[in-house]
Amino acid sequence: MANLTRDEVLAKAALGESFDRADLRGLDLSNASLEGVDLRRADLEGGNLEGAHLRGANLRNASLREAYLAGADLREVNLDKAELEGANLERAKLDGANLSRANLEGGNLTGASLTSAKLANAQLQSANLGGADLSDVNLSHADLVECYLGGAKLVYANLRNADLTSANLEEADLTDANADDAELVGADLKRARAKGASLVRANLERADLTGADFSGADLRQANLSGAKLGADLTGAKVAGVITTGAVLEGIVASWVDDSRDGDGSRRVSGAAALSILSGKGPAPSVPPPPRGQAVRYFGQGDVLRNATLEFGEGVKVQIESRFEQCSIALGRGAELTVGKSGVLAHCRIEGAGNITLHGRFFERESPGIVGPSQLVVTAEGQLVGQVEQAPELTRFAFEPGCRLRMKILRARSEPDALRPGKDK
Repeated sequence: MANLTRDEVLAKAALGESFDRADLRGLDLSNASLEGVDLRRADLEGGNLEGAHLRGANLRNASLREAYLAGADLREVNLDKAELEGANLERAKLDGANLSRANLEGGNLTGASLTSAKLANAQLQSANLGGADLSDVNLSHADLVECYLGGAKLVYANLRNADLTSANLEEADLTDANADDAELVGADLKRARAKGASLVRANLERADLTGADFSGADLRQANLSGAKLGADLTGAKVAGVITTGAVLEGIVASWVDDSRDGDGSRRVSGAAALSILSGKGPAPSVPPPPRGQAVRYFGQGDVLRNATLEFGEGVKVQIESRFEQCSIALGRGAELTVGKSGVLAHCRIEGAGNITLHGRFFERESPGIVGPSQLVVTAEGQLVGQVEQAPELTRFAFEPGCRLRMKILRARSEPDALRPGKDK
């Protein structure tokens, strides 16, 4: 337990003394005046800091597990790498606070104010942020899996690369937020407001957008497979969007922007707009290879669906377009490159070729990639699926920044005696 009393803490704080590494566990510091105090690495686990005044304090690397901080003034506090697992921060003031890399898993931040706070790379799994004000907050790369954000205010929030898998954002306000490359698989966005929000390359697979306002949102190259799209998408930017198996009941889209650069140069309205969103637009014919060259190129803006493609030994294949539910067979030494604009949604690749992903691959069924000699995922690339190695073992390369949700399997042809878990 604490090796200081409440009165001793207040007296030392008044003198500006440091509490670096101090043991303050379970101490009652409710309504205490601790503005600007140095509490780095202090242990405040289970402490009562209800209504405490900690504005500008330094709590970097401090432990506040299960601490009670309801209504506390934590504005501009440094909580970088702090442990706040299970802490109660209901109605706390955290405006301008630094919570980068902090652990808030299972924390209660209901009704808290976090405007302009820094939460990059923070851990917020299963945290309750219902009704919280997160305007202009930085949540880039944060873990918000199964987080409750119902009615939260996320206007101008930075959610780039954040993981919001199965998060509840019902009636949340995401106006002008940036959620590029975010994971929103199975997220509940019913009646959410995301007008003008940017969700470029975001993964909204099986998300529920019923009754939401996504008018003017940037959904270019977003994955909306299996999602419920009963939202207002009027004026949304939809070039390269994936909607395989999506439910369009209740959708409103008087017009959409299908231009590659989202500059409004390809405005599509009426039935044509709904056709794009349903993924039922006509698929182009497969272009022939250039004469005298073993090269196949699929350009930007093209869509190929339900195709079976075979490429022989040494053929070079460049994909900048969108493939949906396609099967690709690669001969030995064939080179398949998925460019930055390329998307292979619900596809399968098989054969002893070399694969380079600058774009995105989502498997149709597991394993989605079978037997490649080499697989490279660059910094811009994304791979979601299982990869079964070649019998001679696949060479892998993953650049920093790539997005992976994958599992590597041994080759099926490999003798059981060499498989993990078998006696040798």
